[in-house]
Amino acid sequence: MKKPSIVLQTDFGLTTGFVSSMYGVIKMVDDDLYISDLNHEIRPFDMRQGAFLLADTIPYWRPGTIFVSVVDPGVGTARRACVAKLKNGSYIVTPDNGTLTAMIDEVEAVREIDETVNRLRGSEKAGTFHGRDIFAYTAARLASGVIDYAGVGPEYPKSEIVLFHTEKGTVAPGRADGAIAGSLKHFGGISTNITVDDFEKTGIVYGDHARVTVEKDGHVYFDEDVLYHRSFGYVGVGEPILYNGSTSPYIALSLNQRSFSAKYLPHIYDVGENFEDYKVTIVKL
Repeated sequence: MKKPSIVLQTDFGLTTGFVSSMYGVIKMVDDDLYISDLNHEIRPFDMRQGAFLLADTIPYWRPGTIFVSVVDPGVGTARRACVAKLKNGSYIVTPDNGTLTAMIDEVEAVREIDETVNRLRGSEKAGTFHGRDIFAYTAARLASGVIDYAGVGPEYPKSEIVLFHTEKGTVAPGRADGAIAGSLKHFGGISTNITVDDFEKTGIVYGDHARVTVEKDGHVYFDEDVLYHRSFGYVGVGEPILYNGSTSPYIALSLNQRSFSAKYLPHIYDVGENFEDYKVTIVKL
């Protein structure tokens, strides 16, 4: 029987040996395990971004895949380390700190990792690298068959899983109001919390123009007429466009071949900035 793949996600970046150390621990458990990387450039400490990237990616992997997500500002504290089993048979190995929020409807069960068993031997005095010593190690043991799911540790109620408070955007004929839900620095577009299904209720269709405003605490960062269409090529280079997000079912705002965030929201990736504080208004013209 083919062993499940392990998919890693962290906020560690790739300028240190942290991610490589996680690979090494997994390979020490079972050198035949296949490892892939989801993302290691999550904004530091941004558990929300980690949660939503998991939800965007998990549907495109084979059921049974083991996802390791480590965005863990509470490392070494009393927060739980856990493995959630999903309804499709996949697993998420992660600190229980809100990372499971966007997948909570798909969680079938959750177990706390028993660190007396599922911890890299010799790492007991290290308190700040659970990504390597607990999460990667437990994922490898589970993927290789050294332990089954019950061997992770004791089960606890789903009702005790830590969740973020999230809000959906609101819509009315000709109008949608929401907030920025996320942004990836590489391309610089922004995703809103306005679902594509809800946006259809506005009556705004491909080819329509809308007045789009992005503001925070009364300061307007963007206020322009924007085309709503299926892809970037319907506007000129550097021009804004509204479109249906490609990795999640939400309305997104970008510039064609340029970074929206770099031009209009240069501080949005700073540590401590909250995406949801930036309000987005879309009004049909």
